[in-house]
Amino acid sequence: AIAGFKRRYPWVKVTTLDLGPNELAERYNAEAAVKRSTADLMVFAAPDSWLQLAARGAILPYASPESANLPGWSKPMPGLYTYATAPMLIVYNKALLRPNQYPTSMAQIAAIAQADPARFRKRLTTYDASSHSFAYVIHWRVARESRRNQALLRTLGPFTRVEPSGATMLDKVTTGEYLISYYNSAVTVLPHMKQAGRDRIVGWSLPTDGTPVMLYGMAVTRAAKNPNSAKLMLDYLLSREGQILSARGGMTPYRRDVGMRDVPFLTLAEVHRRSGGNILPVGYDRRMLADRAAFLARWNALFKRR
Repeated sequence: AIAGFKRRYPWVKVTTLDLGPNELAERYNAEAAVKRSTADLMVFAAPDSWLQLAARGAILPYASPESANLPGWSKPMPGLYTYATAPMLIVYNKALLRPNQYPTSMAQIAAIAQADPARFRKRLTTYDASSHSFAYVIHWRVARESRRNQALLRTLGPFTRVEPSGATMLDKVTTGEYLISYYNSAVTVLPHMKQAGRDRIVGWSLPTDGTPVMLYGMAVTRAAKNPNSAKLMLDYLLSREGQILSARGGMTPYRRDVGMRDVPFLTLAEVHRRSGGNILPVGYDRRMLADRAAFLARWNALFKRR
């Protein structure tokens, strides 16, 4: 999408810096505090970090002209928009599972693991919720949804070895070190499925008993030195053209005027259809801030015990 922006606005100089959401927020706060040049526009998926930035007044309350084309849920607070979404997938090794074991739900993963505990022990994987905000909020959202989900996580804990990144999980499912990964980001998985031969070994599905959907927040910063250029880029990334280009990198666009014929992978409407309408948006719930320490203590006890 950035390449498309540069073609449309070649006079705007764009410099990007790829950092994790916690590091990005901390860097912005430090640079803004001493009035150093800092990020004009930030895009990342970590609702807890966005809530903290909003509390510090770091988000410029910009009203984009694209706002009228966007659903209300995608604009959670003044100036904060949703760049794109990312559903969390189930990924599995087709060569090592029988076809009737190809999982389409979290309940099915739990059932097949319990049916053969010796084979599945530590052969499942998911994000390490204690390693970064992206992983934490996914698991927090799932557990928050229902007691049933909490029970599923307790069941899956002994069978699961956690990893810090989606790419590591995907590679280890491909090699057979793991049989199944769950809650792996589509942004990581789907572009890699284009690699030659990968789809003969690896399959994926959207959990029909609840697909978490991460929202990638985007905002012009209060301390921006080039706010007009940042607004121009934000508008472009929210436009139909920007959303279609974002999909080429694995993002899942959500605009109603972007259809499956426009994208290589998924739209949010298609995620809704394939999951049976059972999606869990990972939104901006302030309870995730207060719950963090207690939740991670419980989660680590389940997923990091030997």
